[in-house]
Amino acid sequence: MENKKAYLTTVTLILLLVAAAITLWLRWPANTPETEMQHSASNVAAHQQSPDFMEVATMEISESIDISGRLRADNRLEVFPEATGKVLYQDKAFREGMHFNEGEVLLRLDSKELELQLRSSRSGFQTLVASVLPDIRLDYPEYLEQFEAWFDALDPEQPLPDLPDYDHRPLHRFLASKGVFDRYYQIKSSEQQLEKFVIRAPFPGVVAMAKVEPGQNTGPQQHIGTFVDSNQYILNASVRTSQRNHIVPGRTVALRNQQGEENWEGTIRRINPSIDPQTQQVTIYLEVEGSSLSEGMYLEGSLETGSKVSIARIPKSALHRGGHVYTLEDGEVRPCPVQIYDLEREYVLVQGLRDGQKIIPDYRRFMNNRTSFHNEAESL
Repeated sequence: MENKKAYLTTVTLILLLVAAAITLWLRWPANTPETEMQHSASNVAAHQQSPDFMEVATMEISESIDISGRLRADNRLEVFPEATGKVLYQDKAFREGMHFNEGEVLLRLDSKELELQLRSSRSGFQTLVASVLPDIRLDYPEYLEQFEAWFDALDPEQPLPDLPDYDHRPLHRFLASKGVFDRYYQIKSSEQQLEKFVIRAPFPGVVAMAKVEPGQNTGPQQHIGTFVDSNQYILNASVRTSQRNHIVPGRTVALRNQQGEENWEGTIRRINPSIDPQTQQVTIYLEVEGSSLSEGMYLEGSLETGSKVSIARIPKSALHRGGHVYTLEDGEVRPCPVQIYDLEREYVLVQGLRDGQKIIPDYRRFMNNRTSFHNEAESL
């Protein structure tokens, strides 16, 4: 009897152990491809380093507008002759760097043929005037002395003097009928044409470009040189449209060369009302004077606006080429647009960030890590 009870107890324990083993086996997760991928992905995620964030520190600075550009002579003459002829030799040659005073001859073209024609025309005009003097003596004796003095002033070698000043309609009709006025104005027109063979300096300046040599033929539509005022220049600079309200004609700007060795003062003279369609900027014009200035020289400076602006100094590696940085907002990484205020060697000053805001200092590393994570997870 006791043996039977021991047997039943042993069988019961064996059945309980078998039932427990079956239950554990049914509840144990199967090692399927899906579970393997999830397990591997979790390992990848565990090994991915979370991005390092830096805290933004902003500062208030006085806003200024950067002014820079190249100088261009304010008074500038692009020389195009109005007459056709050969360039003559002269003591003071038309060469780069040569200074000329106002009214001094820059270039002289050969005008011998026209001069001879003028002498002939003036001589013929003298004959015409001499032929009308007897009629004036008979019909208009009160004007004889005036016209005789005018006749004596006529010289084939010299420009025609002004017509006598008289107010007498019959005398005027008489002279017109004899062709005096027609011949007179023809000669005056030729004299004006003769003046075009001599090119004079309209202002004191220096030759910036010379493209002709003595003995060379030239004519209209041919650019033969550039003459500039070497004391007064204009600096063309571009500013953002948002800064246009701070640009006031008459304000002065401290300017310097790139080496910072010399300083000048520029005065805002004009503002272009049009906006450049490509850069969306406005061009301003500053007048700069100084003996050590040269055309093409690069100058830079800044104009204080009087207002304050909040900027942050961040690494260049944090700035995306799309004009934004990545910030941490509510536990998520989001792009935040910024405006570049100034550039340094390794850092950039931007507007648009708050004090204490967290950003990713190296967005390329962050993007590469995120791309690597997706690629590794998809390959599993």
